Amino acid sequence: MSGGAVALVAIAALAVACSDDSRGSTTGSTGAPPAAPCAAGDPVLRVDLIQVAAAAVDDALGGPQQFFEVNATALLVNLFVARSNGTTATPYVYVDGTLTADEPLPGASGSTFTTDALSFDPRRVTGCVAVELPESEPTVFEVVGGPNNAVRYSVAVASTAGGQLVVEVAGDGTILSVDPV
Repeated sequence: MSGGAVALVAIAALAVACSDDSRGSTTGSTGAPPAAPCAAGDPVLRVDLIQVAAAAVDDALGGPQQFFEVNATALLVNLFVARSNGTTATPYVYVDGTLTADEPLPGASGSTFTTDALSFDPRRVTGCVAVELPESEPTVFEVVGGPNNAVRYSVAVASTAGGQLVVEVAGDGTILSVDPV
């Protein structure tokens, strides 16, 4: 089976597994996604360090910063801070309690958010993805900015059978959508 076919099978399985009725609907009776059925646990990705890393950037730069993106891998947290009126992004890396910066990247644009917009449960936010896709390995958890200081959370996973998916999640881990990459 090709990676694309594996991804489509995984999407179909997620849609049924995350439904709240026998028809396979992925929304509840109110039109909202079903409640996250997944238990809390220790995260595989360093989502537990995102708040700490963002606060370290805020402290280092003397106050709340505007972030384009923050992401966490199994080893570290990457943070992209909007600078020069949002036309450049300064990348920071937080690993083992140490924050380092790199040269600003020109040509940046997009929505931003502040640290106070981060409202996810680090023990649950990747939990449903881990439970519903046990044959996949999460590779990165990503927070990106949206309009009005909003954020979007997603988990990129690589299937052991081939293929990759981006799973958008709510702050409590509820799966909102799944897209093949």
